[in-house]
Amino acid sequence: MLNRTLSTARNYVYQVIRNCKTKDTGYLTEYHVIPMGKSDVGYQTRISYLSKDMEQAKKQCVHTISCLGFRMIDGQFLYGPIAVFPKTVLSWRVLTPDDITPESLSLFLMLQPKIDILVVGCGDRENIDKVRRRIAPIMKEHRIGLELLTTEDAISTFNFLNSEDRYVAAALYPPDNLVVTDQEYSKTLRLLKSFDELHVNPIMPEIGQERTRDLIKEIWNGKDLSWFYKSRLEIEEKIHAAAEERELLKRPEDRRIKNQPRIEDKKDK
Repeated sequence: MLNRTLSTARNYVYQVIRNCKTKDTGYLTEYHVIPMGKSDVGYQTRISYLSKDMEQAKKQCVHTISCLGFRMIDGQFLYGPIAVFPKTVLSWRVLTPDDITPESLSLFLMLQPKIDILVVGCGDRENIDKVRRRIAPIMKEHRIGLELLTTEDAISTFNFLNSEDRYVAAALYPPDNLVVTDQEYSKTLRLLKSFDELHVNPIMPEIGQERTRDLIKEIWNGKDLSWFYKSRLEIEEKIHAAAEERELLKRPEDRRIKNQPRIEDKKDK
């Protein structure tokens, strides 16, 4: 019974095709899938990870950032400002964003062959305009492209340009005001240790004022950082004292009055 029904349907289709007066143009109507041969490749999706590609190519890539330094893709943590090249990282001796001057960028200007673009991370967004006024003319004079961004944006820009084999360099200054959100804090904790080894729940971390410092301690394997904060405070005090001394030397009247002995002192003598 089933075979008879299929045969009847097949004959009916053939008869409709014969009686069709529409001209055969050779094109299929509606939407259709192109038939594939044995040598054709099916639909595939390829995903590539930037970090893995750069690690295999032995290129430099900044992985994370903190107020005290940077962690590279190979796991090394570098304290303070850094100068990053495609395959090399150097320490960049800059104490404050005000010290980002043409003299501090002289290393990048002396490179041969000349770099295509220099990515400068000046810390926080409030420093961009001040730094631009100081270094933009010298970069234009040497015909080197300049990308002046916050340090967080400068890191991603340098990583992508370096992955594209561009002759690029980056001068990165750690931001003074780095805000770590709960989501970023949880993500970093999950990267550091497995779920059962964490001292806090990565989904709902503890909320406190010392969260950023705790995260830095986790990154540095729980080392005591009191010496670093103390030395940093001493350096800031020396910088402040030097600035006050420079302001005093700019006023000759005050210096003359300060060095001149008082009348009471002369009478005592």
